[in-house]
Amino acid sequence: MTLFLAAVAWSAAAQRPRTRVEWGVIGGINVPDYTTSMSKADVKDKMGWQVGIVTALNLGAIAVEPQLLYVRQGLRIRPEGLPEVNVKSKSIDVPVLVSLRLLSPFRIYAGPVFTVMNDCKQKSGGDLLDFGRVRPTLSYTVGAGVVVLRHLLIDLRYNGQFRGKHDVLLNDDVTLPEIRSYNVALSVGYLF
Repeated sequence: MTLFLAAVAWSAAAQRPRTRVEWGVIGGINVPDYTTSMSKADVKDKMGWQVGIVTALNLGAIAVEPQLLYVRQGLRIRPEGLPEVNVKSKSIDVPVLVSLRLLSPFRIYAGPVFTVMNDCKQKSGGDLLDFGRVRPTLSYTVGAGVVVLRHLLIDLRYNGQFRGKHDVLLNDDVTLPEIRSYNVALSVGYLF
């Protein structure tokens, strides 16, 4: 009876897809687009970059993909009649994605992005001053990727916001009522 139960359990386990854990490193460029609701302010974006670690719990056609990314971006804000403000943003993002992998090697995914740290500095003369957050704590991403040569990951994603940051202080006299951003990121990675 024990051998019979073991044989049944073995055949059931053999028919169920195996769960695999994937991990790798990724890096690339991002093109941000910052906008403000201040009527007389000019905003110019600077190309940024990101690097990080990607993981996936591959369940077959679906995978859960928590990631850890370091993201650098920059922007220049010029309110009318005031000097230009040059801002550099450094963030640690934790996307938690769900990917659909029906057509191997392609995958599409979406999920929330938790920005656990957003350190923004503004140049003032030769000094760097704290600027405050320009990115919200919770945003989202959607995208697609392809794995070529079994290890090379090419990833294209759109990162958007549910709502912008309000009352961002430029200097002692000027506050931006709202600043919103999105970015498009292209990355290349290696899966181990």
